[in-house]
Amino acid sequence: MKINKINAIIKTYFEQHPQETIVSAKDVMTDFIRGGIFSKDEKHGLPIRKILRELDENEKLDLIPYVYAERKDKIINWHFVPSKEKIPERVLSKKEEALKARSQSDESYILDLCDRVIGKKAVRQKRFDFLLGDFHKDGITRTKLPVAAFYQSLNLVIEHYDINDTSIAGEAAKKTVSGVSREEQRKIYNSRRASVLNRNGIKLITISYTDFHCDENKRIVRNEETDLAIVKEKLKKFVG
Repeated sequence: MKINKINAIIKTYFEQHPQETIVSAKDVMTDFIRGGIFSKDEKHGLPIRKILRELDENEKLDLIPYVYAERKDKIINWHFVPSKEKIPERVLSKKEEALKARSQSDESYILDLCDRVIGKKAVRQKRFDFLLGDFHKDGITRTKLPVAAFYQSLNLVIEHYDINDTSIAGEAAKKTVSGVSREEQRKIYNSRRASVLNRNGIKLITISYTDFHCDENKRIVRNEETDLAIVKEKLKKFVG
C-alpha cells in the first residue's frame, strides 16, 4: 500500500513539474509528508532513503519504477526520474555542475580565445599567496582571491568582467562578512587585484562583456571571428 502511494506521488510530481528530468529523493519529502506517507522529515530524506535501501537489499527496487540509484563506491545517492528512458548517463556532483557551468560561460569562451591569441594555455582560477580577501569572521583567516587566467611566462593576468561582476538585483545587495554589499565587495576586490598584482610586478589586462556584442541579458552573442579580433586588439602588446 505504501509503495503504491509513493509511486502515485512521484507520478504526480513529474506531471506537475514537466521540466524536471531528475530530482533528488529528499526533495520530494514534502510531497510524501503531504500525502500522509511520512509524518515528518528526518535528516534530509532519511525516511524515503530507508525504504529505498530496504527494497534495494531485497532486490525489489523495481517496485518503484521511478528510482535511479547513483552508486559511488559504498554510497548511494537516491533520485527519481520520470521514466527509465530518461536516466542520465551519470548525475553530476555539485562541484562538477559548477565546473560544467563555468566551462560553458562567457568567461571560459573569452579565455579560450585569449589562449588562441597568445598561443599558450593559461592557468585558470590561479591563486597567489599575496592576493587575499578580507578577514573571515574569526578575524584571523583570509581566502586567496582567484584571478581568471595567469600566463606565467608572460607574467600576465587576464580578468574577465561579466554581468555578475557589475550589478545583480537582490544578490548584489546582500551583505558580506565585511559588512558591505556583494556588489561593493566585487568592486573592492577588483580594485585590490589590480593594485596588489601591480605591486608584485604582474601585468593585468581586463576584458569586459561590454567589449563585445551582447543580447538583452548581457550575454555575449558569440561570433568567433569578430570576437577573436577584439581579443587580439586587447592583447596586441603580448602577441609576437
